[in-house]
Amino acid sequence: MSAVDRLLKSRLIGIVRLDDLEVAVACATCAIEAGLNVIEVTFTLTSAARAIERLRRDHPEALIGAGTVRSGSELEHAAAAGAQFLVAPGLNPELVEAARMRGLPMLPGVFTASEVDAALRCGVEVLKLFPAEPLGPAYMASLLQPFPSARFVPTGGVSAANAAAYLQAGAVAIAMGSSLFPVGRIMSDGPDVVTPLVAEALAAVGSADRARKGDHR
Repeated sequence: MSAVDRLLKSRLIGIVRLDDLEVAVACATCAIEAGLNVIEVTFTLTSAARAIERLRRDHPEALIGAGTVRSGSELEHAAAAGAQFLVAPGLNPELVEAARMRGLPMLPGVFTASEVDAALRCGVEVLKLFPAEPLGPAYMASLLQPFPSARFVPTGGVSAANAAAYLQAGAVAIAMGSSLFPVGRIMSDGPDVVTPLVAEALAAVGSADRARKGDHR
């Protein structure tokens, strides 16, 4: 199964955007142990490559990617660390092509119709709709009307509370950052706060998927 297929099957990406290497790895580990199959470690963490290396080594069953990839050097560091997919906040055709040459799927960030059109022309398989909020599921659904082949992963403001709405509006997967990895709570109470948040998010995704399948019976 390809990395894209695994990502779409999981339906939920957890975005680890934490400043400390050990805390980031510990939180990602808690999330994986709670059932989350896809983790994105952002390159806003200076030691992101090391975190990716450790997670790939210790959790071979999980899909580990690199986020906030904005330069060729970050792409190379992510690839060398073993990242299985890449995510960018915006659309950079040169990075998309560099990722393709590396054999790595990249989810570039898009927001406008022009950016969606450009990304699809670049042959991108899955698009990160960012920021998803405040316009919400209705905006994503409106983008799908002229671009029915677009496969969106809404990111930015997505939580267990609105996950079902995005999935029902046509998202192929969703990505959650601070709603799964709240920095303040983690720093005060430890990585274990992640576990119930992941369970809640997975339950929301599962409920949405069951409802969708029921609609097609």
